[in-house]
Amino acid sequence: MSALGFEILDRHVVEGRGDQIACTDASGSLTFAQLLERAGALAGGLRILGVRSGENVAIDLPPGNLQVISVCAAIRLGCIPAGHGETQIRDVGGTPRIQLHDHDLELRIVEQAGMADPAPALRTDPDGYAEAASDAFEDVVESLLSGSPVV
Repeated sequence: MSALGFEILDRHVVEGRGDQIACTDASGSLTFAQLLERAGALAGGLRILGVRSGENVAIDLPPGNLQVISVCAAIRLGCIPAGHGETQIRDVGGTPRIQLHDHDLELRIVEQAGMADPAPALRTDPDGYAEAASDAFEDVVESLLSGSPVV
């Protein structure tokens, strides 16, 4: 099996399902192709900030498209989306922010920074990674793996 990051997004796009809905919330819907683009860009932005494979990335966002994008971005980098970590993606006063070391940036700015060099999915996952990442955000991972939208 390919890496989890490839399986939850890229596989759907390369198999011709890029226009199918991947996630939806009150702000609208994202197709698999759109989610792939946004997650790749956010992962690229996180990589610019020095986030690397194996790190825990705390994702504390309400359920919805931004949470799904953040989980997918962490998985593309080989990070564990977790409840705690040096990198934190959370809602601060209604604005999704990324806090890491001395950086405190809006999520949208980090995503824009990564658009020029989006992060690809890993080729393979370390032993046990897919299970750990799936356990952290089972609803997101299981829905995307099955090709069902996350709602």
